[in-house]
Amino acid sequence: MAELEVAKHGKNVIQMAVAREHGIGHKLREIALEIVIIVFAVSISIWFHSMSEHRHEQQQVRTFLLGLKSDLKRDVEQLGGVVRDYRESDATYKYLAELDPKGQPDGEKFDKAFEALNTNTFFVPERSRFEGFKSSGRLTHIEDDGLLNDILDLHQSDYPAIRRSESGWESSQKKLMAYLDIALEQGETPAQRYAALTTPKAKRMLRALVAHAQIYDRYQQYVTHSQQIIKQIDAAYPGA
Repeated sequence: MAELEVAKHGKNVIQMAVAREHGIGHKLREIALEIVIIVFAVSISIWFHSMSEHRHEQQQVRTFLLGLKSDLKRDVEQLGGVVRDYRESDATYKYLAELDPKGQPDGEKFDKAFEALNTNTFFVPERSRFEGFKSSGRLTHIEDDGLLNDILDLHQSDYPAIRRSESGWESSQKKLMAYLDIALEQGETPAQRYAALTTPKAKRMLRALVAHAQIYDRYQQYVTHSQQIIKQIDAAYPGA
């Protein structure tokens, strides 16, 4: 519609410029009026286009943030399970590290603990939605700077910190398993397993696998930060 108005008044300007029935002063006034109308029409068109584009961007932001809220709820739930698994692993490693080298395997309990040595649990957050929105360059469409900064901190600071802690733990576990591969080359009877795990070297490795407080602190930081973001999204879209 605005394009038609611009074309119409543009044509009027041309017609006035070449018309012979009016003097130059009259022509200039009429041309100036037509130009003002054209500028106004263009400005209105740009304003409506910008408003439409802004509404579209904010609808995309709303869809992203509500989806992110669901992702973070799943992350928090998953972390609850991860922490429980680590606590159980801690108990296993403490039990094995405290075994008496002069003692004997405690049947089923020892066998169960030994089999758990090669298991692990790592946090795998829901990141595809965030990465997709980020790679499309639309994160800057989030107008709440505080919320945007919290989201960036969660994904670019909190999670990498967790991965560093988990990677350190995983490295220690691999060292223990490599040690056991060598120590048990001659066989894996309960007595041989017991002997391999009660050497000073094995005890040091087992104690190193009891998770440090740092990893639990980092898990909690992610949970706390996620819950804060969820509250901010709920405040922005109540009832959604």
